[in-house]
Formats: sequence, C-alpha cells, structure tokens
Amino acid sequence: MPDISLNLGPNIDQHDLNALRDNIKSLNPGDKVTVRIEATDANEAGKVTDELVRQGFDYQPHGGHGRDFYFTAFKKSE
Repeated sequence: MPDISLNLGPNIDQHDLNALRDNIKSLNPGDKVTVRIEATDANEAGKVTDELVRQGFDYQPHGGHGRDFYFTAFKKSE
C-alpha cells in the first residue's frame, strides 16, 4: 500500500494542483496520501480538498505547527 507525502503552499497554484494529480493518479483504493500545506487560508486549503474529492479521495484534516497543517487522504473504493 503506497504512502505518498506532498508539501504544498503557501499559495496553491495550478502547478501545485498538477503535482497533486500526477502523484495520486496511479493510486489504488485504500492507498494513502499525506498533504502538508503551508497556508492558513481556507481558500488555499479548499483548492486541495476539492481536488482530492474530484479524484475520489476521502480526507481528514490534521493540525500542524504554526502556519502549516496536514490532510490525510485515502483513495475510495470504486
């Protein structure tokens, strides 16, 4: 079961979303991705969570230290 980690931010742009897509496109149901975001702006985090949902992932937010926080996401069964 792969476990991919990505660091994004503080301003999430198209390059970041493309990197996220490229890293998760080959994951299978139950595979995990952890995304670290260096932003506290909900709009920035929303870009990532929206993409995770579009790609078929369930996610849980986790607090971080200072300005960063994490999402742990698992690919849903089809």
